[in-house]
Amino acid sequence: MSEGFGNLGPAALAALAFLLLTAWCFSHRRVDQSLAALGLYLGLLDGYLKLSTGSPFITLARDVLVVAIAGGALLRAMNSGRRLALPPLGGLVLAFGAVVVVELFNPDAPSLTTGIGGIRQHLEFVPLFFLGYAFMRRESRIRKLLLILVVCAAAGGVVSYVQSTLTPQQFANWGPGYSERILGTGAFAGAPRVSSDETGVTSNRPFGLGSDLGAGALAAVLGLPALIALMVAQGGWRRVWLLPPAIGLVLAIATSGTRAAIVTAVVTGLCFALIAAASRNALRATAGLAAAAILVYGAFNYLGPGNTTAKRAQSIAPTKVVTTFSTERASSVAKFGEYATNYPLGLGVGTVGPAAGALNDGPIATQALNSETQWNFLILEVGIAGLGLLLAINLRLIALALTRIRRIADDTMRLALAALAAPLFGLVLQGFAGPTTVSVPAAPYFWFVAGVLSYWLVTARVEHPPATGGSQRIPERPSPQGSHRSRRQRESTVRPPSLHPG
Repeated sequence: MSEGFGNLGPAALAALAFLLLTAWCFSHRRVDQSLAALGLYLGLLDGYLKLSTGSPFITLARDVLVVAIAGGALLRAMNSGRRLALPPLGGLVLAFGAVVVVELFNPDAPSLTTGIGGIRQHLEFVPLFFLGYAFMRRESRIRKLLLILVVCAAAGGVVSYVQSTLTPQQFANWGPGYSERILGTGAFAGAPRVSSDETGVTSNRPFGLGSDLGAGALAAVLGLPALIALMVAQGGWRRVWLLPPAIGLVLAIATSGTRAAIVTAVVTGLCFALIAAASRNALRATAGLAAAAILVYGAFNYLGPGNTTAKRAQSIAPTKVVTTFSTERASSVAKFGEYATNYPLGLGVGTVGPAAGALNDGPIATQALNSETQWNFLILEVGIAGLGLLLAINLRLIALALTRIRRIADDTMRLALAALAAPLFGLVLQGFAGPTTVSVPAAPYFWFVAGVLSYWLVTARVEHPPATGGSQRIPERPSPQGSHRSRRQRESTVRPPSLHPG
């Protein structure tokens, strides 16, 4: 009996800790701190807990935290009597949500239970758009966001390296979810997450701290521009503390075991340089990218030619990348036109993607639907209307990044916003490798950064118009009590954009 209680002890303590965290997220008035806790949970624990326990329901924990933060913030705003205005791009976001809900009633939709799961997979992170817009209005919070991205990517990189040194069986011993994916059983029958060389020796394709192949590497792609922006913002010896996380980050890319991560990292880096160049930060961004490239090169050299990622990278050399894409993805891309023609209204949420695991009936249950790209996935789930709305949000964000970041007066703030915007370009490309709007870390990143950029590149310009020279500088609001302001008054002030500590 005592042994049984001993086995339940850790689970009970974990449940209690989670309940306390949820209560804190709901009641805590500093929503930016609650959002930081959520970011660390998503980046460090969500994937590992899902696979180590083997329970898909563990991912409901992240939804509880999102709802707790959003619900608490909304309740406090309503009690204060403040008017809630719709953010820029908010109309497109709400329209996309409406299309997702309507697809629940699609005549071809699967069962109601699966359909509700389908709504969840599309909308679980949408509240982050509104939270990012409302609570990321100070430069110190942007700096903390960049730091969280770097920390999560670096930790995932270290774990990815460890996973790359294990045998498949050793990696499978980490938990039921790992075993299913590595050994190719259950829902992953015939698709083990391993790589075999010409001699038949198999090696792992690491997950990092994510829940599937390449998740750790994608976290590194999101964190790479953030790392460069922080390095540029720090002066002299202060950059030294960023070296350990930089090593972890490049290890995530070098041990990713996936070509898509490497290509996405290159595209994201180039887009970061492009935005920085338009923002008059070309030299510093290029120097940062060069340093990152040297670290990645050093990581590949350290791991040696036997590294799985190095072997797979040979097929995406400049002279081979088109052929490789045609071989690997042409058939999936070709399906897009067929699906758009045959299913313009979609087949209902829960048809494909993570929620489709519960699909066991209906007229499409036995059809071989190809949802290996973001675009096929969206057509099948939400039709042309849903796809069009999500593309409109993407294109609007990209246009804002290219045209308005350069008008921010402070150079380090321009780099910070460029670091947040650049991965959006990479995620578009990543969409050819798989759905991004229903996976971690891509989905929460997309919605949260969309809200952040909506404030800084649209609303802030309206509240604080650009100066005569065309560059936007957000001035400090004058204190009603002169220079003797309280701490609360200083915290509520929108300060001039700057990433320098202090």
